Amino acid sequence: MNTPREKSDESGGGGQPPLPPAPSAGVRLEVAILSDQAAPPVPPAPPDEPAALTVLVVAAEADLRCYVRECLGDRADLRVLEAASVNEALAVAAHESPDLLVVDARESEVVASLGLRAIVIVDEVPRQARPPRPSIRFLARPFTGEELVAEVGRLLT
Repeated sequence: MNTPREKSDESGGGGQPPLPPAPSAGVRLEVAILSDQAAPPVPPAPPDEPAALTVLVVAAEADLRCYVRECLGDRADLRVLEAASVNEALAVAAHESPDLLVVDARESEVVASLGLRAIVIVDEVPRQARPPRPSIRFLARPFTGEELVAEVGRLLT
């Protein structure tokens, strides 16, 4: 016995709309031409922007280096570099010429080696202690970002 067949869905997608047609050769050529064009040049920085000052953070503790970087991150005029040891700091300083050091007291020998303005992070500022020169400041732990930024500002002005 012959039974009538149900009409099948011609789209083959089970009720989904058919895919759009492939782009024509002309459209593909236009996309290729537009893709090959160079991006517009980036304009140079305005001349009235201050040149970036380089701060070298020297501390064996990665957390301290990261905290100092975060604290100084809002200052667009500062470029912050990091070194985990005195030897690494000397190598970085040879290539980058930092303007200021932020140094953990444990690595403070780098201050004398480089002779730069410096903020030395100490556990406690001694009452009678005066820095060996005016371009060195002590900052006691724990310190806030505002305190660090203020000390940096004092040394850079």
